[in-house]
Amino acid sequence: MTQTTAQLSAVNAIIDMSSDSTSWTDISGHGNVVTVPDQARETGFKYTFDGDTAVITAGNRAPIEVDFRVVYTEEAADAFTVVKAAFEAEGGTKYNFRWTPKGGPVTGNYQYSTGLAIISSFTYPSVDAADAAPIMAGWKVTTAKITEAAYAS
Repeated sequence: MTQTTAQLSAVNAIIDMSSDSTSWTDISGHGNVVTVPDQARETGFKYTFDGDTAVITAGNRAPIEVDFRVVYTEEAADAFTVVKAAFEAEGGTKYNFRWTPKGGPVTGNYQYSTGLAIISSFTYPSVDAADAAPIMAGWKVTTAKITEAAYAS
């Protein structure tokens, strides 16, 4: 296979969030990192008396915990404030998150979505007097799966 010439940079990536899967808010101007771990599939195995290797079966896919990092701000409609309120609400409030690595708005670019996800942890801002970089905050969401689709505004 020859070396790729279709590599991408995250410079124009888009991150959106929604409480209803219909109306989306672009939080790209606050977003800094989306970290997606491997998704695992449950497996099982048993040995038999005949043979030197196990008999293996596959089960369900495990949930995924996606990590979002944003620049901390204190405006009422900004990502940090909205997600903090959803996390702190009694019983939690579910949100949808999606990200488009290649950016857009370009119809057809791949977009990845959590579906309705639980905000499973929240990172309040830490401060360091020796650090001149913007203050960061973030959250993690737990979702059953990530869906790939063509970009939609």
